[in-house]
Amino acid sequence: MNVPQTLIPNADDYLETRVVFGGIKRSIFSKDFKGGLVNNIFGSTELDLSCADINGVAVLDITQVFGELVITVPADWHIDADFSQFMATVEDYRNNVYQTRSTEKVLMLRGNSTFGLVQIQQHS
Repeated sequence: MNVPQTLIPNADDYLETRVVFGGIKRSIFSKDFKGGLVNNIFGSTELDLSCADINGVAVLDITQVFGELVITVPADWHIDADFSQFMATVEDYRNNVYQTRSTEKVLMLRGNSTFGLVQIQQHS
């Protein structure tokens, strides 16, 4: 009997961070980044995705309270921010952000941000 092998996702393609009263910096080098989970409670997370690549849509679930998330992405990625905000903001500091709308590489940010900041920048 031939049993199909179950595909186990590569752990390097997913991100999971939890920060409470601290900070973390992480660089992602995956060539098939799928997304992940970011939790900040009185903390900050810096993600450098400038050497990563995605195929289609990657979803980053964000939950933060008095937190900060800084994401550095390649210039050809489109960012779709769709999450609840209370006294929070999303700042996109990329150059020519409107030229990325036709790309097939989409990083979707979703979740909740309370008294938080999400900052998006591109690798220079």
